[in-house]
Amino acid sequence: MKNSTSRLSEIIAVIKKYKLTKEITPENVRLALEELGPTFVKMGQILSGRDDLIPKEYCEEFRKLKHAAKPVAYEQIEQILTREYDCSPDEIFEYINKTPVGSASIAQVHEAKLKTGETVAIKVRRENIDKLMEQDAKLLKKVIDILHLNKIFGDIIDLTQVIDEMYDRAKEEMNFYTEKSHIEEFHKNNKELVYMKPLKVYEKLSTSNILVMEYIPGYKISDTTSLIEEGYDLDEIALKLANNYLKQALDDGFYHADPHTDNIKIVDGKIAYLDFGMMGRLSKRNRKILEDCALAIVKNNNDEVAHLLALLDTSNNRPDYMQLKSDIKKVLDKNKSTSIANIDIKEFTTEIFILLRRNQITLPKEITMLVRGIVVMEATLEKISPNINLIQVLTTKINHKSSIFNEKRLEQFALSSLKSGADLFLIPNEALTTLKGINSGELRFNIELTDSKHQIDRIERIVHLVIISALDVAFIIGTSQMVVKVDNNLPFIFYLYLLGAIVCTLWLLYKLIISKFKKL
Repeated sequence: MKNSTSRLSEIIAVIKKYKLTKEITPENVRLALEELGPTFVKMGQILSGRDDLIPKEYCEEFRKLKHAAKPVAYEQIEQILTREYDCSPDEIFEYINKTPVGSASIAQVHEAKLKTGETVAIKVRRENIDKLMEQDAKLLKKVIDILHLNKIFGDIIDLTQVIDEMYDRAKEEMNFYTEKSHIEEFHKNNKELVYMKPLKVYEKLSTSNILVMEYIPGYKISDTTSLIEEGYDLDEIALKLANNYLKQALDDGFYHADPHTDNIKIVDGKIAYLDFGMMGRLSKRNRKILEDCALAIVKNNNDEVAHLLALLDTSNNRPDYMQLKSDIKKVLDKNKSTSIANIDIKEFTTEIFILLRRNQITLPKEITMLVRGIVVMEATLEKISPNINLIQVLTTKINHKSSIFNEKRLEQFALSSLKSGADLFLIPNEALTTLKGINSGELRFNIELTDSKHQIDRIERIVHLVIISALDVAFIIGTSQMVVKVDNNLPFIFYLYLLGAIVCTLWLLYKLIISKFKKL
């Protein structure tokens, strides 16, 4: 590995070679990333799915960056194995295929056979890749300051943010203990599905630099010719794959973030995912917001979509709601006359991300990663079966969950009404909840202010009226309960409640009369 000074000079030289301080184009940026090596290629690959951060033309150019990298010589792989196992690989493996099955920027995979007879895949981390990426990340930040790149790229992207995201993602991928835990969690979430093939990990042979897994033979999911010859129904495979991916994201909150065709195989009638280095997580809150947003899009509810996007926004900017709703209407109206099966997911998500950038809304990384995964999955489905569309499957799933949710709410409301009637003489349970909220200080009002101080004063007056009305109801309920339960000798507190009810009622009547006179 080169020292910092040499590497810094190399980075600056490449930036100048491709004229990135003068003539910025998607192509010359991509060429520079390729020449600078693994760290920069990984950064470009991550950026290729960040349509919310950078323009569409840059994303499309960065998608040309190959996941495959120049293979490491087998002698170096053997040295790493010897060091990690503290013995010759021949003592553990019957043989190791010296030609790699795959070679990426962080690791290389070789097929091998254990002494016990099982065929395995050995994933070996490249030598010093962690130090190289750490060094590159620090140096790139220096280069940004030296060449004032943030001023040049300011309108396109926050380079420092990209570097931090790239390095955080790469660190996770570089730790094979993390990937091992990903495989285990994924298997746990999908073990009830008979059509999903679990990936076995050989824990005793795995380290932070080496991951030994069951070798999955089978067919790549894109090898449709072989699948048809073997009697597989491509529509069935595509439908199960789509349903499972949506389950991963919306039900489990833990999903494969890079579901391209090289990472999915069909073996013995089952779907097998490979490479669990890049996984995404969705919080329960964000899953619910995404489901609601998808339902609002299907129903063409512009106001609800705007509200939900604002809830997801991680920036400190306050969006112009009128502009946001107008932009959303344009995007949704464009697809209004298009059947769900014919909506182009890639084009639709690109339009949404342009809309977000225009309104200065930044989505959480976990959501942009999912959106990228959905676009990749849709491309995978297109190669298998043109009859299965991810949006169509998502719409069916969301509508089904929505109908179940509404049935449950109806049932809960009925039971709640019966209970309220028994407890408080048919007074709505919502009123009781409101009173409890005011009493405990837990009640909050979420109000969008779009006008002047006059609006604020008006809202304050309304809140005061609501509070006094609630207190009046509470006093009236209290006095009526005491009258019903006590035949005579009413307690002193009864008269206090009665006085409170009279005062609140008279105050409300006074306010109503004053309000009427003001309107005349």
